[in-house]
Amino acid sequence: MTQTGNASGYVLRQRRILLGLTQEDLALRAGVSVRSVRNLERGAGGVPRQQTLRQLAAAVGLDDLGGGGTAAAGIRVAVLGPLTVHDCDREVPIGSAMQRRLLGLLGLHPGQPVRTADLVDVLWDGRPPATHVNLIHGYVGALRKILGPSVVVTGPDGYRLALDRDRIDLARFGDLMTRAEHGAEDYERALQCWRGPIDPAIRLHPAAVAAANLRIVATLAFADQAIATRRYDAAIRWLGPLSQEEPLHEGLHARLVLALAGSGRQAEALRHFAAVRDRIVQELGVEPGPQLTEAHLGVLRQELPGAAVRKTTGVIPAELPSATAFLAGRDPALQSLNRLLTDSAPAIAAISGGPGTGKTTLAVHWAHAVRDRFPDGQLFVNLRGFDPAGAVVPADRAIRTFLESLGVEPQKIPPGLDGQVNLYRSLLAARRVLVVLDNARDAEHVRPLLPGSAGSAAVVTSRNRLTGLIVVDGGTSVSLSVLHPEEAYALLSRRIGVDRAAAEPDAVAEIGRLCGHLPLALAIVAARAVQAELPLSWFVVNLRAERARLDVLGGDEAAIDVRGIFSWSYRVLSPAAARLFRLLGSHPGTDLGAGAAASMAGRPVEQVREPLGELVRGSLIEEESDGRYTMHDLLRVYALETAAEVDTAADREAAIRRMAGYYVAGAIGAGQILDPHRMTDRLGRPPVEPAAFESTDAAAVWLTVERQNLLAVQLTAADAGLDDGAWWLAWGLAEYLQRGGHWQDWMATQRVALEAAHRLGDVYRETIADRGLGGAYARLGDFEKATPCFQRVLARYEQSGDLSEAASAHLSLGWVAGRRQDFSTALHHARQALALSRAVGNTRGEADGLNTVGWYLIQLGEHQSALVQCRQALALHREVGNRLGMADTWDTLGSVHHRLGEHQPALAAYREALAFYVEVLDRYHEALVLNQIGDTHRAAGDLPAARESWQQALWIFDDRGHAEAAEVREKLDSLS
Repeated sequence: MTQTGNASGYVLRQRRILLGLTQEDLALRAGVSVRSVRNLERGAGGVPRQQTLRQLAAAVGLDDLGGGGTAAAGIRVAVLGPLTVHDCDREVPIGSAMQRRLLGLLGLHPGQPVRTADLVDVLWDGRPPATHVNLIHGYVGALRKILGPSVVVTGPDGYRLALDRDRIDLARFGDLMTRAEHGAEDYERALQCWRGPIDPAIRLHPAAVAAANLRIVATLAFADQAIATRRYDAAIRWLGPLSQEEPLHEGLHARLVLALAGSGRQAEALRHFAAVRDRIVQELGVEPGPQLTEAHLGVLRQELPGAAVRKTTGVIPAELPSATAFLAGRDPALQSLNRLLTDSAPAIAAISGGPGTGKTTLAVHWAHAVRDRFPDGQLFVNLRGFDPAGAVVPADRAIRTFLESLGVEPQKIPPGLDGQVNLYRSLLAARRVLVVLDNARDAEHVRPLLPGSAGSAAVVTSRNRLTGLIVVDGGTSVSLSVLHPEEAYALLSRRIGVDRAAAEPDAVAEIGRLCGHLPLALAIVAARAVQAELPLSWFVVNLRAERARLDVLGGDEAAIDVRGIFSWSYRVLSPAAARLFRLLGSHPGTDLGAGAAASMAGRPVEQVREPLGELVRGSLIEEESDGRYTMHDLLRVYALETAAEVDTAADREAAIRRMAGYYVAGAIGAGQILDPHRMTDRLGRPPVEPAAFESTDAAAVWLTVERQNLLAVQLTAADAGLDDGAWWLAWGLAEYLQRGGHWQDWMATQRVALEAAHRLGDVYRETIADRGLGGAYARLGDFEKATPCFQRVLARYEQSGDLSEAASAHLSLGWVAGRRQDFSTALHHARQALALSRAVGNTRGEADGLNTVGWYLIQLGEHQSALVQCRQALALHREVGNRLGMADTWDTLGSVHHRLGEHQPALAAYREALAFYVEVLDRYHEALVLNQIGDTHRAAGDLPAARESWQQALWIFDDRGHAEAAEVREKLDSLS
């Protein structure tokens, strides 16, 4: 075989393997014999004829088998919506209706030949002219001239598109559906392939019908999971357009009704049901089926899957911990609390008492009993006012959590405490909400968290009497002490069983006395008695021995020897449970999961579940309904004391390091998956292996659940000298806190990271933290503090000679100036960034600089100059293949043309930007561009098109909780 033949065989084999084809598959695709394929690949005799070579080349998407070049490398065909063809970033017009129809048919059969007979049926509705064969040849020839000679190939069975599957949207959609693992994110990726209904000319073809049905399947699957996880707005975004295309599909409309109600739009949900019902009755003559009917009833009953119903005034929080089934001797206290339910009484109660007297138990028990009187929700926070580690929850952090619980997007929360209090009380003014403030330090600690209206109520618990709340705020005082002997007897009887108590009444009474009639101590002893089938008299003997041996815990705060009771219960634990109990005392958060507990123990999760269960059964920790664990403050004190006596300092420090490592690994892993490009070689190796998450949703959920713990652990790590871990925690949290609008937490973590990097002497990481701190200040609107941060960043990069990063710092300074409407200063920084990028030959930075210069020129009214800059930027972004940069630049070009009144060029530019943002899954900027497209349509007088674009933007903004949703909603309302 010739040298060319050998090269052809090699290229063919590599391309075939890349496509996952066997020799038999390839022969079938090309319509040649398997022997021809085998001979060509082996370099054996019997070289195939030139026609066979062309057929084989087309079958694997090559122009020929000599050079191995890919055919039509930039061509993409999209049929899931209006038929479009793109060559790289350029739309390719297909003018002839028959050519478009033929290409659409081929696009509906990715990788498969379409028989000439099938083409005839669709092209001419089964009534072809006599010259139909020649006409088809002509259409194919025209397409080859437009798209390239090897895009449409001829085989023995008809015609086929010779494009890779990722270049045909229907193929990509099918592959994503095949790989979907029944996860919402998988289905959403598949749905993103759709841009609307398939072209009417081919919509009724069986392949198009099958694709449309599969789209419905994906939408239903995504909606079910989104509704179950309370992502109502995400469900609406996909259900809304498709339900309009499928006006009689009850499954789609049923889910849309549920999603609308869940997102706080009950009235709209009921109107939608009524409209769909009328349509079904008029067109089909029947009443709606069970799916739609049950959804309607669910809205009326406020029974939605997976979550509390959101009202039109906001969400309904339900944050109360689980209530105990055992409460005795607190009837007078309950009567005092019931006074909060009368309109004339002050709506504040202060429950005070010594540690272990059951203040929290009483507050939560009463709150559950009366929650129906507070239909707008129940808020709960453990303020940790007497935490042994000093990890008190300040009022500003608690009120931010409450505002988020009430449906306020984090980025809309005012930065100062006064603004937060005003917003909080304004939200409660028209509602009936019960607020439980547990474990307060003093009156000043909780005063900002008190409701300001009579409709809501607050219950505060504290070891202090909180006289200020009684005198100044007119609150009701509820004072708890230990139980009376008969009350302690009743509580023990309920916990261990009435029959068992009746069999040894003297022992029950003596256990109550030895426990000082303290509810916490009684609960621990009762739990031990339930576990051990021993006579109650045995417990009396052992309690007496322990009480004689140990002193009183907590000095004047406790009137009885609870340390003895704790010690007695602790000593019967298994070694693994006892060690875990000692270690859990040093956890700085309010709760923890099994993973964190395992990290402290240095054991796999499977090996700590039984010790955790043992501690729960012994009432030494409590398990919440969500599978997380909490520990009473007194028990935490005892755990820390015992650890100091039993474990070495090295053991305790090692447990804290392991705990910090667990949270650092999770934060880094989550941070990486949220923004894969942030990790650079200059950062060095993280101190631990990053945790693996299945998806961005899984990472975001973990960060949401652990956010408060991560903040507390960062402080603990810094105090323990674990500066490396403290810095990495801030790095891992940064993207989540920034995107989620938790800008005050972002600021706090970056401050700690900045100090940690300074102690480490790591100037590079100090600079990263300073940049993050500047970003947080800027987001909070504190530009006076943001600017010095970015100036320090710029100075460090200039000093180190890193001009590319210095250019980036100039862009940050320009961004701050732009936010302050100082566009002249912003333009200066953009031009500095451009000059530095050019000086070091950073093409990508140069392109960013050109586009940014263009943007600020627009703000200054220099539109023609902006056009020149942006066109240069676009050319450079194309050169380096920066698709996100191309998106940003097309967006800027759209703004220029819009302001010049050039509506069609503006729309064309915006659509290019939109295509790229969709491709890179940048949903926020996708919505921004859709909003701008709507503005241009309105300026051009096309109000229906404006409405459609704004509605699509609104779905995305609402789903992401962005403030821009209000602006878009106003635009839509203006069209009504």
